[in-house]
Amino acid sequence: MEYNGDAVVETRELARMYCRPMSEITRVYLQNKERFKEGQHFHLVDGRVEESASDHPDLVSTNHKISFLWTDCGLYEHAALMDTQLAWQSYCQFIYFVFNKSEKMKQATQVHRETEDLLAKRQLLILLAKELF
Repeated sequence: MEYNGDAVVETRELARMYCRPMSEITRVYLQNKERFKEGQHFHLVDGRVEESASDHPDLVSTNHKISFLWTDCGLYEHAALMDTQLAWQSYCQFIYFVFNKSEKMKQATQVHRETEDLLAKRQLLILLAKELF
């Protein structure tokens, strides 16, 4: 998922990736709030992004629903704080996926632009050929 140009994962997905209960993700965050900066490590969004957000009131405002969307920096901090092999492997897989996705998107965009240029040139050649013949 993408939010404000960042690849992000919901808390629920982060827990699945690291094979940890959501309560542990919540606990790690709450015990280390000073290491997490909004906009860098996570984004807070209003609304019900996570289906199970109401099951974890520590990560949800009591006034209205607020969900955490963790960025690659947030995933890194969680992996560092948990310091398990699985967490590090999952983090590396996430980074690899995001990197490959963005590289493929750049390549696809470039191919699309080149194709548009070729089509425009072809149309111009067709018009010129019609005028000459």
